[in-house]
Amino acid sequence: MLQFSSIIDAISDLLSPIFALVPADWLVSLPALTLIAFGILSLVVGMRTSPLAVSFIGIILAGFEMILIAPGSSFGGLFVRDTFGDFFIWIILVVAFLILLSSTTYGGNKGTYNFLLMMSFAGAIWVVMATDLVALFLAWELMSTPTYVLVALGPHRGAIDGATKYFVMGLLSTTLIVFGIALVYGTTGATSFAAIGAFVETVWSAASPSAYAMLLAMVLFLIGFGFKVGVFPGWMWVPDAYATADGSVTGYLAGATKKTGVSALLRILLVGFVAAQMEWMPVIVTISILSMVIGNVLALSQRNIMRMLAYSSIMMMGLLFVGIAAGTAFGAAAAMFTAFAHALIKTGAFILVWALAVSIGKEITYDDLKGLSARAPIAALLMAIMVFALAGAPFTAGFWFKWFLIPGAAVDAGLWWLAIIAVLNSVFALGYYLRILRYCYFMEPTEGTTIRVPTIPLVAVVLAVVGTILLGIFPGFVLDYATIAAGAIVP
Repeated sequence: MLQFSSIIDAISDLLSPIFALVPADWLVSLPALTLIAFGILSLVVGMRTSPLAVSFIGIILAGFEMILIAPGSSFGGLFVRDTFGDFFIWIILVVAFLILLSSTTYGGNKGTYNFLLMMSFAGAIWVVMATDLVALFLAWELMSTPTYVLVALGPHRGAIDGATKYFVMGLLSTTLIVFGIALVYGTTGATSFAAIGAFVETVWSAASPSAYAMLLAMVLFLIGFGFKVGVFPGWMWVPDAYATADGSVTGYLAGATKKTGVSALLRILLVGFVAAQMEWMPVIVTISILSMVIGNVLALSQRNIMRMLAYSSIMMMGLLFVGIAAGTAFGAAAAMFTAFAHALIKTGAFILVWALAVSIGKEITYDDLKGLSARAPIAALLMAIMVFALAGAPFTAGFWFKWFLIPGAAVDAGLWWLAIIAVLNSVFALGYYLRILRYCYFMEPTEGTTIRVPTIPLVAVVLAVVGTILLGIFPGFVLDYATIAAGAIVP
């Protein structure tokens, strides 16, 4: 490790003349700025040829910049790279790389498609770096606005309907967040999380009337960002948008944009409103329980695999909220570990189902999975591994994030009854996860033709599965990183 650090320092010194050309206040945001620059370049290149290679270069350069540029602040301290933000930035870059691989089956050869993706990736990076409500709002809109268009560009006839529902729900949540920001600024005269946290601590301890305004703002943020991450009460757009968008966009929404919402909520609650923990904890618990129950019940009734995975994502986000509800440093770390693991598993799952749909030319239902082990054995094996991980089988990433969330975070925080509800919902979820295995391995195919899955998207799925397996074998590596990262924001 020391030798690796020495190599990084040597490369940083070598590139320091180049970094010196970048304004000092922009340097920490260089990964996001790089993605924007390569997004514009991909738009230009896309007028003549496929710009996918340009987008890949942008993602790889942003990764190198994350390694070579030391953490710090940019744009007057509105955006900060700390260990907490870096944890989520790596999630975004990993998912972005997988999504670009998957987009070779649809959209990857179009300049507009690549431009929208790259702009959204850049916005996502700024979301997790934001330490100010206004900066967070602007970054969030930069991330989410391109996704409305990307969903509408999906190949299904219902893509416009799915995008419209997604846009309307997004507009409603944006309105609630703006109202919350207005209340906070009108009450405190500040929008930075640190200043808000200091003010909330004062008014809560003094039982000031201003506490009521801040309490309302907090509820607006919880509901607004709840819409954004697809939990109760704002889950309604998820199945329609996920099922009608192309699989690459669906994988991005499930694997990255929701995780940036988790980072935003953690900063708001554990930095801005940490003194009001006793007030927001019951709200988070309620959201968690209802999201798990709604996601499970509706997932069990689905025949369309994309819609089933969409409802499963709602359930999983409810499970992740168990860690947030704990309100402890380990609870935050467990939620972050879950975000990383879930990003890998769900991104791979959506890409695989999408690749199968492209191969057979129709939306995938359970009937299409009959005998998949004989028609596409590699795809069936990858599907089985991801299903086992989602079900929480031992020695998978899914087992560890459930272990860290339920006995590790909830029980340790005294929320044993929430832990019991989470366990019951996890058992209930086996009903639709094991059904996939039954159709793939224990039912005869209705057609005898071999399914030829596109190679490059299959590579993306393999990478996601390898990451899932490694995380199941060596969970401590990511958990330790998450624990350190959580320490950057948890008092």
